[in-house]
Amino acid sequence: MNSKELRSKKLSDEEIEILKNTYPLISIYRKSNPKLKQTNDKLYWADDKIKKEINIGTNAFLTLALLELGEYYRKFEEIDKNKYSYYTVYNNICKNQLQFYASNMRNEEGVFINKTDLTEPSSKDYVLESKDDKFKFSDQALLMAAFYKSSLFDDSKDTLAYNSFSLDILKMFLEYKQELYHLSTEELLKLSLGLNIFYDYSKNEDAYLLMIDLFELINENYVNHIELNSQLKVENLCLCYINAYLLYKNTGFIRYKDIMDKLNMELLKYYNEELGIFIKVKEKDPLKFSPTEICLYLLSLTLASQHSDTDSPSLSPIIASVYKKQLLNSGVILSWPEAPNLSDRERYNNFSLNSEDLLDESDFKPSYVASCDSINLASVFIKNVKYSERKTSFKQGKSSFYSEENIIPFFYIIYLNNISSH
Repeated sequence: MNSKELRSKKLSDEEIEILKNTYPLISIYRKSNPKLKQTNDKLYWADDKIKKEINIGTNAFLTLALLELGEYYRKFEEIDKNKYSYYTVYNNICKNQLQFYASNMRNEEGVFINKTDLTEPSSKDYVLESKDDKFKFSDQALLMAAFYKSSLFDDSKDTLAYNSFSLDILKMFLEYKQELYHLSTEELLKLSLGLNIFYDYSKNEDAYLLMIDLFELINENYVNHIELNSQLKVENLCLCYINAYLLYKNTGFIRYKDIMDKLNMELLKYYNEELGIFIKVKEKDPLKFSPTEICLYLLSLTLASQHSDTDSPSLSPIIASVYKKQLLNSGVILSWPEAPNLSDRERYNNFSLNSEDLLDESDFKPSYVASCDSINLASVFIKNVKYSERKTSFKQGKSSFYSEENIIPFFYIIYLNNISSH
């Protein structure tokens, strides 16, 4: 989407400056080459390397992440006009994304599905083709949450329509409730996540009852038999923990705190103290890790450390070791953005600009990791890394960009940080 489309709206000078010479993507493709091209001192994605499959679930996470980033920049309303402008810009981008999904990413039955972009470069109209009409309930739930969140931005005709549309999706869940009980555990966990996020935004009573009902099914079929499960995936275990945390936060019911404690004990069994990393002991390739797995494991333990009893052993050493060895030193991140400069409020605790609140540069970027500008590689996660017990080190995987292995962990980091600060 050319930024002129956004500049045609009634935006402030600050918002126009943000969009100047930038081209925000309306939708994100599945795969690309993270090697960037440089023209006139500006870096660009090499679009000839893009695999033009549009994954609707990943795009739902993308829009939710931008909406949550908007909430973060909303904090600057009274202290930094330029930073606060991102709140409006991100919300406008999200409106355009949601309109794109509604107009182009549905099948004849009206549900959101994955598609392939066959649009010719010279064409003004989108040409998208679906490989099949399969859909996931979890994708619909995430977009239900995104449409509702966007509807809270203002009371314009568009946002009122977004509110109505999100509630129509909820009606679909209620009508097909019996089908939900037969979904796989993995799909139930993702659907439960979408309902938790939607309830966080809407406080809708029907969503409240449905999310509790579905998590009780997850608890009965998954958590209660967790010690006997011989094919337990770390990613699913972390998703279950995060769902229990969100339910505890959304309902205040102690039983969800008890489930969190049980799941945390199970997560700790995967940590290998000798190697200082977690190992996927019940999976086919226990030493091969995706960025989503690494980030979800770290986030789950971080939440557990914040909600543990005062007499519980500290999780800090484990979190620090996994963070350093599996996230920083494994090569799963190709490059890091530079730290904010000294005049930037984000460089300071509480955005104060006071010298005593100044954060060290290493709090933003490890000194030994290259910056994007220095190596022309985007600051993204690669698909996976593998640990060698013989060499006691990680082997970096192929330099690649997969949208699901980037957008999804970004969303979890942003969203969980936002709600934990409430």
